[in-house]
Amino acid sequence: MDALRIRGSTRTLMTTAAVLVLSACGAAPKGTPSAHAPMADVVTSPPAAVVKGPAALASSRALADIADDYWQSLMQASPLWATSLGDRRRDSELGSVAAVEIARHRKVVSALRERLKFVDQTELAPAERVTAELLEFELETTVAVDLACHEERWTVDQLYGPQVYFGEIPNYHTIDNAQNAKDLLARYGQIDEYFRDHVSNLREGLSLGEVAPKVAVERVLRQVEEQLGMAPEALPHVALVVAALTPAKTPKDLPEGFTAALVDAARGPIRMGLTTYRDFLKNELLPKAREAPGVSSLPNGAACYAARIRRQTGMDRSPEDVHLLGLSEVSRIEGEMTELVRASGGGELFAYLQVLTKRKDQHLPDSAAIVAHNKSLMQRASAALPRAFGRLPKTIIEVKPIEGFRERDAPAAYYYSAPRDGSRPAYYYINTYKPETRHLFTMAALAFHEAVPGHHLQIALASENDDLPDFQREMGLTAYVEGWALYSEGLADELGLYLTADEKLGQLREEMWRAVRLVVDTGLHAKLWSRKQALDFLLAKTGNRDGDGEAEIDRYIIWPAQALAYKLGELEIRRIRRKAEETLGKRFDLKWFHDRVLENGAVTLKTLGRVLDEATTARLSQP
Repeated sequence: MDALRIRGSTRTLMTTAAVLVLSACGAAPKGTPSAHAPMADVVTSPPAAVVKGPAALASSRALADIADDYWQSLMQASPLWATSLGDRRRDSELGSVAAVEIARHRKVVSALRERLKFVDQTELAPAERVTAELLEFELETTVAVDLACHEERWTVDQLYGPQVYFGEIPNYHTIDNAQNAKDLLARYGQIDEYFRDHVSNLREGLSLGEVAPKVAVERVLRQVEEQLGMAPEALPHVALVVAALTPAKTPKDLPEGFTAALVDAARGPIRMGLTTYRDFLKNELLPKAREAPGVSSLPNGAACYAARIRRQTGMDRSPEDVHLLGLSEVSRIEGEMTELVRASGGGELFAYLQVLTKRKDQHLPDSAAIVAHNKSLMQRASAALPRAFGRLPKTIIEVKPIEGFRERDAPAAYYYSAPRDGSRPAYYYINTYKPETRHLFTMAALAFHEAVPGHHLQIALASENDDLPDFQREMGLTAYVEGWALYSEGLADELGLYLTADEKLGQLREEMWRAVRLVVDTGLHAKLWSRKQALDFLLAKTGNRDGDGEAEIDRYIIWPAQALAYKLGELEIRRIRRKAEETLGKRFDLKWFHDRVLENGAVTLKTLGRVLDEATTARLSQP
């Protein structure tokens, strides 16, 4: 469903902290400070510095400097993300969403954008031109969304808000020595201040009529109250750390009383921060939260939605155009599903889906069984990869159940990238909450999307590519990232990975979800649909009746336009492939095509099309 990361993908982002991280998508930076100007100079460096020596060399150096300054600015703005990527320089910092810090980062991004305008892209090598185009897109759309949306004023997020991601810190802030332990305690000591700054931003939104949707406030309020009802040692901030400190993994120099200090932090700044948030949500925000779920109900909502469509998809498509495309895709996919069910003797499509979702052979008894099944799905896919890819990642991926403290509001599954230092593998997180609602017939497509050959191949290969600048290895267009993963579901069918008609039906049903998103997202955020109207359409077209529908709709509500990226991206990748196949004929090679698609990171689809056109022309000219 997502490449979720402290990129926040995608991670594509996503949380109040991700307002600073922007569209970051995460694995690991090089872990060394910028070799040139300190970040203060990012704002003040004169454009004239770009023009030194031969034009090509000057343009190349200027681009590299701007790309690195951008990356360092992100690491400074989001030290949690930096830690998750293996950059431990700011492990004692939590990050800030104070108004002054948000303004500082905005100034940095705007200055970088101005500097990039002075780089002569005609002087760049082909690979550098790709970098320049992606960097230009990142900076320009970041500024555009920021000016149009001011998301820090109204973002209340049940999926990746601070009430959730602070509990995830132990998953990547590993305790390998005494300093790691001290740094974690320092971070926890800043949680109360973080929540106070977050509340301050939301209060400003209240004063301006920019408020969160009621459904999001209700979900987050429940999450916070549940955590406040837990014993301090049971909070994930503590329990996950203690669980990881096995006899084999506990550092010899661990500070005396470290576990007790963790519990004290849970009783102190963590509980105080959660209490501050709970009181604000309950007493101030909930009474004034907006009933209308769509972003169009905000004062500048239409402009915000348009900016987010471009940010998430790289396309200047109107909501009406996307809505109509979605209706067309829904009709096409429904026809394919109907034909498949009839051919297998299943009768009417949605009646069959209702029976299928209730069949005992479509459910596993517990979390362990679900994890084991998904491991077998990844093994099935991994065995087929050499038939379609010339380059495969070295990074290991493991299956892991989503933790209990957040599984209820989490998506069905997601990919969590690995740091480059190899300190932990990448994870395919699978939701095992209420096993009776997890259907076997959709798990294959889900695994092929989130893990192999979907997110893992694309994200790990980019992260491992030392020829790319850090931001290009770890960030990029959501429509590329999610479009590739959806394309991979169809590729799995080409590779014969769906072993039964029901698994193939599951793939089409997953594709239907993505087509429905084009209709529902634009319905909510541009056509003034109610939450019920959106949910009814989704349920009518997917046949879902087990609770995922509500969670999905509420996700679209808090992340305007993100859900558009999947289908729009997949359709464009397929268009690019068809063009290459038609041009090359018998000279088309699937391994060659996939390696070209994946070699530059998550570029814009416009750039991807240009790069493949040039590669196709070059292949035609070869003897």
